[in-house]
Amino acid sequence: MRNPYEVLGVPVNASPEQIDAAYREQMRLSANDSRRIDELNQAYDEIILNSGSQGSYSSAGSYAYYSGADYSDVRSKINLNRLEDAQIILDGVPEGSRDAQWYYLKGTIHQKRGWLEEAAKNFAIACNMDPSNDTFRAAYNNVSNAQSGGYRTERREHSSDCSACDICEGLICADCCCECLGGDLIPCC
Repeated sequence: MRNPYEVLGVPVNASPEQIDAAYREQMRLSANDSRRIDELNQAYDEIILNSGSQGSYSSAGSYAYYSGADYSDVRSKINLNRLEDAQIILDGVPEGSRDAQWYYLKGTIHQKRGWLEEAAKNFAIACNMDPSNDTFRAAYNNVSNAQSGGYRTERREHSSDCSACDICEGLICADCCCECLGGDLIPCC
């Protein structure tokens, strides 16, 4: 990808307000071009995610994270279900800088994708690195209990087993109620 500042059409020293205004204007002009929208989103994310102390933009477009990284941007992407973007950011953290929080977030991404074995492994590492963290322990227990092996999604406690018989019974009940009130839901032949 080319320089994100060039994509948005703003100078490198642009203020956050200028970046936001340029992003909104470019999005408005590109409303029908999905490729351009993707490019604008990626450029905006790179500028915003790399502003301040979280990292710095290099001409190669890579992220440079420092020890004690703030993972709020990753959490935000996970909450928006932008799992690929969150994973790219996490993968940019050097192996030596990966802390318990990193493994927890990586496990969360795997869990949301239904990759329970990988999620359990990452949650276990997070638990080992920070054994007093109840959130990490709960996530590990949740995945371990739901895991039945392989790449499966979690099982739900309740399922909506609705068969054709259930639909028929509901229709007959509704017809009876209508007839009691003087109407007819299912007219006779």
